[in-house]
Amino acid sequence: MRKFPLILTAAAVALASQSAMAYKAGDIYARAAFEKTNVKTDNISDENGAYLAGGYLFHDNIGVELGLGQSVKHDHFGLAGNDLGTMKTMPVNLLVNYYPLGGLDNAPVQPFVGLGLNYTRFSSFNEKDPSRYSLRAKDSYGVVGQVGVDLKLYENLSATGYARWADVSAEVENHGNDIGKLRLDPLSIGAGLTYRF
Repeated sequence: MRKFPLILTAAAVALASQSAMAYKAGDIYARAAFEKTNVKTDNISDENGAYLAGGYLFHDNIGVELGLGQSVKHDHFGLAGNDLGTMKTMPVNLLVNYYPLGGLDNAPVQPFVGLGLNYTRFSSFNEKDPSRYSLRAKDSYGVVGQVGVDLKLYENLSATGYARWADVSAEVENHGNDIGKLRLDPLSIGAGLTYRF
């Protein structure tokens, strides 16, 4: 029976140590997530993919984050809805995030908002009718914004949910001739795990 109070005390100390989730200057984190991305145009298929990100807080409330999306294959369609082939896109995002609750102890939830620059690479066009279509798209640069929340699971581990929108448009060529602009403006909804070092 003497061990019971000791066990309770140890459990209370463990829970108390886990309850503190204060984001502070100098924190480094890594995130792995899975996301569903919807694009603006009906001519390109929506896809799912993995997303990796890492960040550093240079202030209790402000940090920088670099994220890399999986290179995913999209189907692309003509105006009549006919399947023209496939292409790949890969996004890279550099964001400055703001944590309104940064620096506060005992905060099991940490919301954040971010704004930054998106780079999207277009590659691997595979046309079903290469005699008619030989498409190429220039890489895109634009703004990106996100909102999200970290929910503490353990002392350094959080479940993260987020929504991210990016301004993505690319000049498209067919057989070397400019045929217009492809606007994707993807909206990604994701969930994953974030580990703070």
